[in-house]
Amino acid sequence: MLYSMKRFSGFLIVGTILFSACKSNETTPTDSISLALHQSGRLGSDIVIRADSIQDSRCPADVNCIWAGQAKVKLLLKKDSDSTAVRLSLGADPGSTTKRPDSTTVSLKSETYKVILREVNPTPTLSNDNQPKTAVVQVTKI
Repeated sequence: MLYSMKRFSGFLIVGTILFSACKSNETTPTDSISLALHQSGRLGSDIVIRADSIQDSRCPADVNCIWAGQAKVKLLLKKDSDSTAVRLSLGADPGSTTKRPDSTTVSLKSETYKVILREVNPTPTLSNDNQPKTAVVQVTKI
């Protein structure tokens, strides 16, 4: 029994070391925030982000539609005196040449950030058509 416990502990230690030694190409998010229309929020200690527009033409979940529609968000990102506007969308855009319209990279004060539109809530239904929208945005320092 003692031998089995020692052997199991050895496997556990070796597995932990191997797992922690794996290097991932994934970047960790600097922060994520949910913003209503014209609402600002601070990400980390230095990025201020504002939702300037939120448009949602997605097909309601309880309806059959010919086209799935899109959710579009215009954001303003600011760091100190440097600012930039970005437009992101969820859903297919037939006129777009962008591969990932839900994300982009921006430079603020000589630092590069990846901005991803994660969600627009609530998902449309026939009963919540007039509810205010919020955009969930993730910003990652690259």
